[in-house]
Amino acid sequence: MKKLRPVPLFTIEGTSFLVDIEKQVLRQTNDHANEISFINDMQDHGAFYRLLYDPDELRAAKDLFDQNRVKVIDVPQMTDLDREGMAARYGLPPELVMGKSDFELIVDQEALDLRLKGALPRIDIAGEGFIIDLRLQELRHAKNFHPVISLKSFGLSGDGSKYEAFYHPLLKQVVKIDPKLTEFPGSVVRIQIPNGTGLDPVAAARQYGMEERELLRRYPIQKELKAAVIPLSETHIPALIRRNREQLRREHQEIVRQMKPKNRPRF
Repeated sequence: MKKLRPVPLFTIEGTSFLVDIEKQVLRQTNDHANEISFINDMQDHGAFYRLLYDPDELRAAKDLFDQNRVKVIDVPQMTDLDREGMAARYGLPPELVMGKSDFELIVDQEALDLRLKGALPRIDIAGEGFIIDLRLQELRHAKNFHPVISLKSFGLSGDGSKYEAFYHPLLKQVVKIDPKLTEFPGSVVRIQIPNGTGLDPVAAARQYGMEERELLRRYPIQKELKAAVIPLSETHIPALIRRNREQLRREHQEIVRQMKPKNRPRF
């Protein structure tokens, strides 16, 4: 049985915090609801983080509103706090993690360099490659540059993290579903792709005026983006078809009922 590795701790003004490299937070050991985010609550200075800390509340302070109480704390990089964990998380031997900043490890530097030089990211949709152009809000076929799929034709998932649409792989286009359909539309599937920040965090940062490094920490560039392809049988479409068929059946029964004579003639 594999022995569990103890989670590294970091102590701030006498209070110990667990180092959670997955969520990129410090979590208070005796109050797991209390978290301090490396991204949201600290300033990344490359070799360390700077944290404004409220020792009374045991959490990050927004500013130095009370210099007698708020403390300025320098927090080591996660590569220093948990070198073994970061090495395992990003598939590197621990010796190669030494000397690297969190940003260098979390964000693929080769992919970032290519993106900053102008190379647009790509995504696989049902076996076809598309170039992602977030500025123009479109996906262009990688070989023929046609067809073009507008990102505006997608809807957002409930949590806002994905774009969703019905898609026809042969036409290579987003399609609309007839709300009154009674049969499965041939070849159509449901697809899910990341939202704008997941598709191209560099372009999203520029488009929305966000801090590029911060957004890349949240949404590192993905080298191999691939749409999730979901059969219609696993969506709400079967239930829609059943409802529509039942509605047609009721309408047919009503028509038949109205066609029957109310009073039969007597002879």
